[in-house]
Amino acid sequence: MLKPTLFLTALLLATQPVLAAGAWQPYPETLASFDYSEDTLGQHWQDLTGGFRGPLPTADTLKADAERWPELYELTRKHLQALPETHPELAFLAEGEPSDHFDAYAEQLRRTWSLLFNGQFQQARELGMALGPAGYFPALYAQALYATLVETDESTRQRLLEEVINRTRDIMPKAPDHPMIRFGNAYGKARILEQLSASEAIATGYTSEVKDTLTTLLEENPDNIYALTLYAGVHAGIIEKAGSLVARLTYGAKESEMETLFTEAIDLAPHYPAVYYEYARARLKVDGEDGHDEALTLLEKTRDMTPDSAEEALILRATQRLRQGLAN
Repeated sequence: MLKPTLFLTALLLATQPVLAAGAWQPYPETLASFDYSEDTLGQHWQDLTGGFRGPLPTADTLKADAERWPELYELTRKHLQALPETHPELAFLAEGEPSDHFDAYAEQLRRTWSLLFNGQFQQARELGMALGPAGYFPALYAQALYATLVETDESTRQRLLEEVINRTRDIMPKAPDHPMIRFGNAYGKARILEQLSASEAIATGYTSEVKDTLTTLLEENPDNIYALTLYAGVHAGIIEKAGSLVARLTYGAKESEMETLFTEAIDLAPHYPAVYYEYARARLKVDGEDGHDEALTLLEKTRDMTPDSAEEALILRATQRLRQGLAN
């Protein structure tokens, strides 16, 4: 079997079609840099993911996934058969059955995650998508992070998030209980809702869908820090757009529930900056100017945090900008 070379990622990017949104903005050079690789990722996986983005990709985890979601495995197998034409540098994965190459495939998945954690979001997106459905989650998560934390053009941001929604929706029937696919779908919808007016948000139908998905994920795993944080922010967004009474009667969104979810998230991950950032934003959504002091107090808790990934570095940049804006 052909061993993937160290320059495979660069070669892949050279052969990839340009995304509809064009070239992405680079990760800021002024922020902390990271150098994770497919070989070193395992040493840091738990710290980087908290265990809520699935296990570190290995041959064993791929075998378990194939047994749990055989339709997703079959979809991936069909995708890999086209690699000699679409991505010659990955053609070795098309030889025989995917199960023959679980070790090499897992290595490429780890490379995708490493690119994401290093802030190479477009590269992570393109490599993950090239790997097929099993690579969609890190690929689309990289895309969602970029859209949320880096992209400045609102129309481009919305297009990127809509693709996340559509891609996860398309493969969800193949793995309807896949927690990461469901979360990715809910994340894209929740972030789009933030950009819309109340009437536009209602028209999408996303509000109830996001609420139902996150409720189910938390029933399955009450300690899912990402679902807790996103769901708490969703409560705040509904209250902001609909008002507390309509939010409670129509969607069951309540300020008390928002506070409970954020408190649980902080108890579980007191050093995760996104919790404080999202909680501060939620206080401003619910309380307006009256929430400035409490928002500032929450943001101050992130001041001395050290990021473990490009995602966290970008979140800390966002907290700093919001803190400075509120202080002025």
